[in-house]
Amino acid sequence: MAVAQFWRVLLAWGVLLLAAGCREEPAGPAPGAAGQAGPGPEEIARMNRETAEKELNPKGLPVYSGPVGSVRGVVKVSGDEPPLVPEMVEKLPAGTCPNAHELHRKLYRQGVDRTLADVLVAVTEYAGYLPARGEALRVEAKGCAFGSRVLAITFGQRVDVFNLDGQGYMPRLVGTPSYALRVAMPGGAPVPLFAPKPGQYLLMEQTRDYMRSDLFVLSYPTFAVTALDGRFEIGGIPAGNVKVTAYSPALGKIVEQRVDVVAGAPVELTLNIAFSEPEYRERLKAAPSIPRQ
Repeated sequence: MAVAQFWRVLLAWGVLLLAAGCREEPAGPAPGAAGQAGPGPEEIARMNRETAEKELNPKGLPVYSGPVGSVRGVVKVSGDEPPLVPEMVEKLPAGTCPNAHELHRKLYRQGVDRTLADVLVAVTEYAGYLPARGEALRVEAKGCAFGSRVLAITFGQRVDVFNLDGQGYMPRLVGTPSYALRVAMPGGAPVPLFAPKPGQYLLMEQTRDYMRSDLFVLSYPTFAVTALDGRFEIGGIPAGNVKVTAYSPALGKIVEQRVDVVAGAPVELTLNIAFSEPEYRERLKAAPSIPRQ
């Protein structure tokens, strides 16, 4: 699946979608290979925390403690209605997996009054260091879907995949070393997944090619992902002039706006992303094709 070489963009949102064709990194050694097993979840978590501290706060600044405000609002889509995605429709099992059909059958998801789901909204270019908020993102697997087509965490956090179904799931982050295959059992413990660096990854289920979500691993905690109502709210932002960016991976488009954040007075925004199906079709024609096995 073609994705943007995106991680530096996520730090500053200056340049977007520079190149398609992200390749999956080679898998790490399987347990037992050469008599050695890969590190376990606790060791991976420890290494991630140490690396994340250096990445997120290279100057060793204290946590920002000055005045903070918030940005909230709604993202909408204008233009053409979402077309079907034939390659996904072919993969989706008929009569089962309702959540997967709802998430992936069409190019994008919209709600009432054309609110746009699965949009990553980020606030950047503020002064001060903010740490990650919490240790993990809870992701629920149900109906052959992960709940959202777009997920986001701060580097150093992990993704915990919980199984709310009656069947097993084998989640994996494409683009990371895979040391062991873990199964999320119905009602069982979550499967923890870790990203080795900031960037864009693909959360997939090993046995269902259609079961996938984009995961963005960011170098800051001020972000949100929209649901069907298109709404977002990002709090704890240092006061001052900041950039608000909304990115729709499905449409391959962003909108940006600068706002002044002040303490005690939320900034209200309505952001619009336009979609043209003819433009989208032309972009598909120009994209490099991926050979099939």
